[in-house]
Amino acid sequence: MTLGVHHVAINVDNLEDAVDFYSRYFALREVTKPNDRAGAWLQSLDGTEIHLRQATVPEDNGQHLALLVEDIEETCNLLTDAGITVTSPKPIGSSLQSFLHDPAGNRLEIHQTA
Repeated sequence: MTLGVHHVAINVDNLEDAVDFYSRYFALREVTKPNDRAGAWLQSLDGTEIHLRQATVPEDNGQHLALLVEDIEETCNLLTDAGITVTSPKPIGSSLQSFLHDPAGNRLEIHQTA
């Protein structure tokens, strides 16, 4: 029986840029890795982790990571003010979603529940 998602690992081409991006705009905090493999582990407030791997980033074919945010308008404004291209929030069911790319080119969804 699955209890939930523990982590997702994504490839990035510049580890420092990726850590800065996810920490600065999404308040993920870097946590200590239990091994000496290259990369970084980031953790959200609920304990879910994103593991960053320095490796070739796959082509964007629609695959994406979705981050739950409290206020999508505020998050979109923060990103836009920083010069990051993000789509306007659109309804999906009773929620809202926007899309952007991280510095490595990974597609990222920001999602706000109703």
